[in-house]
Amino acid sequence: MTHGEPDTIEVQEHEPSGPAGTPVHNDQKVTWLELFFDLIFVVAFDQLAKRLGDSPQLENLGEFGLMFTAVWWAWAGNTMLAARYGNETRAYRWGTVAQLVSMGMLALTLRGDLKDTGMAFALAYGTNRVLQVVMHFALAREVPGGAPFAQQSSAPLALAAGVWLISAWLPGGSTLQILLWCAALLADMIIPVVIQARVGNAHSSLPHEGHLPERVGLLQIIALGAIVTEVVNGSRQQEMNLVTLAPALSAILLTVALWRLYFDQARTLPLLGAHVEGQVQRMQAWLYGHLPFTLSVVMLGVGLGHGLSGVDAKKDAVNQQFVAWPLASAFLTLCFLRWNSRRVARQRGMDRSLMAMWAGAFGAAAVGFIDLDTVQLHALVAVLTVGASLIVATDPATRRLGKLEEEVTEQLDEGEAPETIVQELADPSDEISANPPTNIETRSS
Repeated sequence: MTHGEPDTIEVQEHEPSGPAGTPVHNDQKVTWLELFFDLIFVVAFDQLAKRLGDSPQLENLGEFGLMFTAVWWAWAGNTMLAARYGNETRAYRWGTVAQLVSMGMLALTLRGDLKDTGMAFALAYGTNRVLQVVMHFALAREVPGGAPFAQQSSAPLALAAGVWLISAWLPGGSTLQILLWCAALLADMIIPVVIQARVGNAHSSLPHEGHLPERVGLLQIIALGAIVTEVVNGSRQQEMNLVTLAPALSAILLTVALWRLYFDQARTLPLLGAHVEGQVQRMQAWLYGHLPFTLSVVMLGVGLGHGLSGVDAKKDAVNQQFVAWPLASAFLTLCFLRWNSRRVARQRGMDRSLMAMWAGAFGAAAVGFIDLDTVQLHALVAVLTVGASLIVATDPATRRLGKLEEEVTEQLDEGEAPETIVQELADPSDEISANPPTNIETRSS
């Protein structure tokens, strides 16, 4: 990805090999078009952050959450299409270009009052969902073996798209319009779960185990970058001195620590579990778990940035809540993602990293009840996050999960399908194999 895009890319086809029916592993790189599409979300997150920062009342917080979820799901829909059917088909390329335009128009509507922009938002999002339906139909024809999942998805998605378009003609920001948006979005998110449950672990419907984590990771980088943007913008409102630089530095350290906490995880294990053992629910839990994490990170950026630009005690108290609770939510989501990966690896109980992240979550929540100024607040949450990241990075359990992920991925690369995720973890002479963790469950026959 960083060294130029290859001239040809193999489109993933899920062909069984081995007793478990694991598909032959084909590399699938993120394309320039996908990177361009993801960059639209830099603007979308920035607009949403400004919307929340301009009016941090409870009503606006609900609208922010709803619109953020819609934006995130538009990204997830495109990403899952690429991961399921390949990113080099004609249908995907042209459909993504069209979706890119619709998302650009959607980003224009994110900051305004829904009384003025509700119609435009609904039309732009409804158009995006219609494009999603068209891409499903087209990919069902282009990709061998992809028809069943795509065809079952098309009709319910078309219904949800229709609801979005109909809602455009209701009064902007009205209760009925927002209720229709909630219903359509909920249906949109439930449909893939229901259909995946029907087809099970049919490999024609499973996303690529390397491509999907890469796209998901790129979005988290964009969200973390939004914190830096908010911190820089907040610092520009103050004179450049030690008092303003100290909390800004703390915010940057916190951002780096969050990046380390996320990327230190064995992020591919839930997808490997779906491909090797059919643990589809773990894969879906992994994907959906990223919604609250990304939302929390963007909200955290608002709290940190506006805390730097705030000039009165009342605003500081509000900004403190936008630091404490989103950071607690981010820690809790990281706990869930690690727990999910440990379950794929048949590990029970708590490891050192889980305990550290739970402590970080409780510590961040406690910060919301303490009266702190900006310097104290940013320093305290930075210490919490950096401390947790150091514990996770040095935890032997983190190394074990990473080693397991590498072993299974290498076996798939070599065309050897392991029967279970924990099969042949490493060479017998390896330290991990010689001293296996006692909390790994044995697979029942």
